[in-house]
Parts: sequence; structure tokens; C-alpha cells
Amino acid sequence: MKKKTATITFHAAHNYGSNLQAYALQQTIFSLGYDNEIINLRTSRQKDLYTVFTKRKGVKYIFKNLSHLLYYFPLKRAYVKFEDFINNKLVVTREFATEDELRKADLKYDVFVAGSDQIWNPIPTDFDWSYYLTFVNEGKKVSYAPSFGQLASQGDRETKKKITESLKSFDVISVREQGAADNVKQLVGANPPIVLDPTLLLSKEQWLNLVKDEKRLVKGDYIFFYTLFADPDRMNIVKRISEALGLPVVTSNFSNQYDVFNSFIKRYDAGPLDFLTLIRDAKLVVVSSFHGTVFSTLLNVPFFAIDGMSDARICTLLKTAGLENREITTVNVEEKCKEAYNVDFESVNKRIEAARKPSIEFLQKSLEV
Repeated sequence: MKKKTATITFHAAHNYGSNLQAYALQQTIFSLGYDNEIINLRTSRQKDLYTVFTKRKGVKYIFKNLSHLLYYFPLKRAYVKFEDFINNKLVVTREFATEDELRKADLKYDVFVAGSDQIWNPIPTDFDWSYYLTFVNEGKKVSYAPSFGQLASQGDRETKKKITESLKSFDVISVREQGAADNVKQLVGANPPIVLDPTLLLSKEQWLNLVKDEKRLVKGDYIFFYTLFADPDRMNIVKRISEALGLPVVTSNFSNQYDVFNSFIKRYDAGPLDFLTLIRDAKLVVVSSFHGTVFSTLLNVPFFAIDGMSDARICTLLKTAGLENREITTVNVEEKCKEAYNVDFESVNKRIEAARKPSIEFLQKSLEV
């Protein structure tokens, strides 16, 4: 009889990386011979965060709703696609809204896995103490690649105390990056292993198989530009790349005014599968996000990571893959464009495969009861 496992993560965030890392971890656990369900925690705060129109009050949210009105129909289609992915591509439990509901449910699994993503960062709206497995009464408690984000020692004394107590209840802890390892060391004196983000546990072939039935979204060659928050410098860089290569720019993420006033091809209706498809079919990808860098690397699509070596997670990935030269900055755009498509992905794939093996072995050992 297969052992029963449960994971808890930001699986229901309407964010490409969050959805896809949840999918990847679950698929990896399945491949190791375990049953798995994702604990379907969806707090009211999180649900409101990802609606097209928020109910939150304040000038900031009024402007957000007004801007969303401009692109209501594509944003609504994207919302439906995210919900479809959560409900049909992930195996989830019944829905829970609070930590108290989870505690009362007294869920029975052999192993509970917390991770991945910034689930241990108490600052974001998505956060809930349940991500520290506080509701678990019985069963092995494991973490796989969670992150504290920029938390470090910024939390107040009571928050840090609660985090420390929660961490001490885990049987096995791993984290996603060095900063998170430093946090664990500071809080409980342990030195947790640093493991790969779950998205890197699946191969190129597995990701392509997920979107094998997805049709091309944009005709002709294009640059796919993906950033969580557009700003003048990033916009300037991608426009210069577009001019140098003579290619149009396609974007899928709507975040602020810079996403309105541009001549890009806007695919604000893109869900998680569309995101993979837009990368798959791009001539070049320009990113300032970790998961955008991950999937460009995994799918072997030439890319530039804007200021990539200044971001701890992207820097680590680029070094692991031997792709440090794919960083682009405001001072080297035209020079970099001369080598835009020159990437030795055969070497990259070998390095990623070598890095993947110990993380999968760690996960397999951690799930043993």
C-alpha cells in the first residue's frame, strides 16, 4: 500500500511560478511511488488578492481596480485559466479557509511536506501559519525548498519566537536558498541542506509534455518579456533589445502603468499553460523573474536575465547552469544582442541534470517513514 503524503504551498496563488512549482513537487512525489494531495488552503485574504477587482480599501486599490477595468476581459479569462489549472492539473483536498479548520479536520497522512515558495515569509498577504504545519497532530513533518523571502531577522520578537517553535517541530528541514539556510541556522541552530526549486526537478520533456496540446499563441518570431513589476529601466532594456533584433515584444503580466503605455503585444489572458507556451515558442525571452529564468533554461530557449547576477536566486541558477553570461544590464544591451542566440544548451542540460539528482535523492529519503 502506498504511503500517503500531503503538501502545503502557495498552490492557489494566481502566479505562474507558484502554480508550476506546486505541480512539479507533486509530480516528483508521485514518481517516487507515493500518493500525494495538496492541502487546499485558500484563505479569504488570498482569494481577494487574486480577484480581478479587489475589495480592499485605499487609494492604491482604487487605482488597481481602475487599471484592471481597462483589461477586464483578458484578465477575467486569465483568472478562469488559473482556477482551471488548480482544479484540474493539481490533486487537492477539499477546501480549507483557516488554520483552525485544518486543525479540527485532523488530517491523516504519513508525511506532511511544507514547500516550496516563500511560504515561511510572514509578510505577504498569502501568508498563514498553517504553512509551518502548525495544524498537524500526527505524521512526519518535512520541508522541501521553502523560503523566508527577505525576512532574515526583520520579524518582531513574537513572530520570530513562533517561527522558531514551529521549526523545532519539523523532522526534516531543507530550504531553497542560502539566505533561508542562514535564517534556520540563526533561529534553531541547524544547517539545513539547500535543494533545487521543484520546477527544476522535472525535465524539459516533462514540461513540454504538459503543453503538448497547447497551440501557438503568437504568430511569427517574437521576444517574450516577463517581469513581475515593470519599471523604466526594464522597459528601456527590452525596447532596445527589440530594436536591435528587429522583433516584436510579447508580454503576459499586468502589474502597473508601464504595462499600459507601450506597444507590446499584450497577452494578459495568459494562464500557467499559456506562460509555458509563450516561452516554448519564443525566439528570445527577456526576464527579471526567477521562474521565467528557470523555464527559459529548462526549455532551452535563449534568454537574457535583467540584472540577473544581482538577484540571489537567479544568480545561483545562472551559476549552476553555467549561464552567467546571460545577464543583461542597461550598459551592455547592444553588445549582448550580438550573441543573443548563442547558448550551449547541451552543456546546460548536463549541469542541471547533475544538480537535480541530489535534490530528488534528498526528497526520497525525507519521505521515508
